[in-house]
Amino acid sequence: MKINFLDLKGFVSPHAINNSQVFSPPPEFQTLTEYIIKEMFDLHMQSSQTVWDRKMFDDELKREGSGFLICYSDGATRETDGGGSSPAGKFNAHDIDASMKFDLMSRIIGFFIFYNVLDEMHILDITVANEMQSKGIGSLMLDSVIKINAGRGIKDFFLEVRTSNLKAVNLYKKFGFKIFMLRKNYYEDNGEDALCMVKKL
Repeated sequence: MKINFLDLKGFVSPHAINNSQVFSPPPEFQTLTEYIIKEMFDLHMQSSQTVWDRKMFDDELKREGSGFLICYSDGATRETDGGGSSPAGKFNAHDIDASMKFDLMSRIIGFFIFYNVLDEMHILDITVANEMQSKGIGSLMLDSVIKINAGRGIKDFFLEVRTSNLKAVNLYKKFGFKIFMLRKNYYEDNGEDALCMVKKL
């Protein structure tokens, strides 16, 4: 299985739509953006602990400074392609095929939503498909977003994470994020506390 990343906002810009659209959306969708957001939202409903509705996805896509990084695969499985190039079925940089185009056979396996204000990034959501978790997808997305945006002048990266989400907390710590605040009763769905974390470059 090969994977690649898609900058959704860049992909659906007027220039991209006019010159680089690699497939037409299915008939029930008017635009490519509708199709991709629907696929993302379906994945969100299956796998994410963050409480978003569809309108929030649409609004965030329109917001100036927001960013959407999508991780997609060629549709194969780890079992059918020999298990990949990294140990224990994990993905690493060698599994990324930058030449692989997004098409109707592609499968969205993760996404990353953020917005930038001046020299700060606020990470809103990182979601990975249930069956692809603990395989390095979240690490690859986070590494890509940090490197790209550091090159654009971002110096501080902020996020909130549920205190119970130890996988995510450990992932962020691995990338140098540090806890600076506890927000009590932050999540509306169950009143859970949030850890506020920051990475400074």
